[in-house]
Amino acid sequence: MNFILTLLVLVAGVLFTQKGIPYLIKSLMSLVGVKVKSSPLTEKRIRRFKSISRGYYSFVIITSLFTTSLFLEVLVNDKPVMIRYGNEVAYPAVRDLVNTWCFFVEGPLSTYDRSGDFGVLGDGPLDYTEFSKMVEQPGIAFGPIALEQKQQISDLELEIEDIQLEVDDLESDGEEPEDWLVEDLKAARDQLQKLREGQGELAAIEAVFARGDAGVLWPLYRHGPYKNRLDLPGTAPHAPSLYIPGLTPKSQVARLGETLGVNYGGRPGVRVEAFSDKGDPQSLETGTKFFVVQEETVAGIVLVRLVAEDGQSADAEVISLTPGATLLEGSRLATRFLDTWEAPLGTSDAGIDVLPLLTYGFRVSVGFSFMVLIAGYLVGILAGAVMGYYGGWTDILLQRFIEIWGSVPFLFLIMIVASIIDPGFWLLVFLLVILRSWMAITYQIRGEFYREKARDYVQAAIGTGVSDMTVMMRHILPNSMVPVISRAPFSFVTYISMLVSLDFLGFGLPPTDPSWGRLLNQGFQFLTTSPHLVFLPVLAMATTLFLVVLIGEAVREAFDPKVFSRLR
Repeated sequence: MNFILTLLVLVAGVLFTQKGIPYLIKSLMSLVGVKVKSSPLTEKRIRRFKSISRGYYSFVIITSLFTTSLFLEVLVNDKPVMIRYGNEVAYPAVRDLVNTWCFFVEGPLSTYDRSGDFGVLGDGPLDYTEFSKMVEQPGIAFGPIALEQKQQISDLELEIEDIQLEVDDLESDGEEPEDWLVEDLKAARDQLQKLREGQGELAAIEAVFARGDAGVLWPLYRHGPYKNRLDLPGTAPHAPSLYIPGLTPKSQVARLGETLGVNYGGRPGVRVEAFSDKGDPQSLETGTKFFVVQEETVAGIVLVRLVAEDGQSADAEVISLTPGATLLEGSRLATRFLDTWEAPLGTSDAGIDVLPLLTYGFRVSVGFSFMVLIAGYLVGILAGAVMGYYGGWTDILLQRFIEIWGSVPFLFLIMIVASIIDPGFWLLVFLLVILRSWMAITYQIRGEFYREKARDYVQAAIGTGVSDMTVMMRHILPNSMVPVISRAPFSFVTYISMLVSLDFLGFGLPPTDPSWGRLLNQGFQFLTTSPHLVFLPVLAMATTLFLVVLIGEAVREAFDPKVFSRLR
């Protein structure tokens, strides 16, 4: 079912990106009275680009995935899309989406939902998981609470009875009960009254859930990139529950034997015996890692060191032991202890699900690169246009300025800023635009403007008396965009790599933001025990960069001036 829903979401993302967004843009432009006409040459280049299938389909994949990632808050989140209790309705994931769209990270909308407003006793923040359990199985969820309340009422009634007997005995003996005893009796009776009222309130709340007047709508994947997976047994990082050849072990079980006197680097050794629930047990192999499972929790991890000739027993090293746990002889050993879709890509060292980290990291990386590309190219095109059009001292002074500015050590400056404050998304975009991204394109635009300025059509435009800005922007720039468009995809790759590198070194986004680079840094710390933390972000980054490079090659081939001559 999850696979079908995921497929439908991706198809909707493709349709919205390729059909919906162009239609919306055209509609908005027609409303404001703006008409955009493409030249026959541009249309030929676009057709040529679409004919290069590897580049065109890569473009469809990247743009569709990024457009879909803009709605991740309602697709991959640990908060429900909608919760309903009686007349109370809230949209936690939608609020997160609005906050992200407005401010990319945080926004003004409050994401706090009070427990008491949604049928959960108390005034603290609502636990969406517990609320979901109440919706799905109200009898099971409310049963223990009702029994606890009933027991509290029974205990309090016995306490009131004992205090009342003590008061009656004192009064029968002609003594006046002490004030504290009377106050305790009054306080107990008040507390009993509150408990009985709460019992009635609980019954009314349970009736609401039983009638179906409460509901919850969860996203496609019910875990986000900010909260730990406390529901998983054992300690983080967890291996992927989805079987990945060469990365995750095959499913195998065994039994823990006696403790051995052999120590492996100061760590104890144990005996491992082959075992199987069904059929013949699988032979043990050297290097296999088993989780010691006791009462649905992981007590430790053992690594097979020396296997007997028959493969049915082996000596193993205890490489990890949960604090407070004891390895009991006869305990069940398993290479995998999670259901297939429980944590398909595992968790990070902080216990955060890797799947949301990768998807949100994709959005952050691509969004960051896109912002830097647009802002940097705008600055670079403007500077290059001024240098190439005016020339002379303007050109010389700006060249010297670029040479001096380019010698500023980018990494050192980022390190200085990171030591003072946590550089957020927009600050990193600003620093990269100001320090680096505009300079390379400046020289290309400068050369294009120098060449195009000498053309007859430019001299004719100048002779008509139009302004310099009109000549630059309307006449020269459209014929100078080929190198800009051809270079853009490769610059895009560079900016993604720079963000991942900064995050890997610890000078990038704040630690709470999902990032491929930070996940990769964690992976190198757990390379021997959790290789998925290296393999998965590297695979995501390599795939993204490969697709963008294919787009760049197709764009360069489609816009090659040797294929379509330009105006002379």
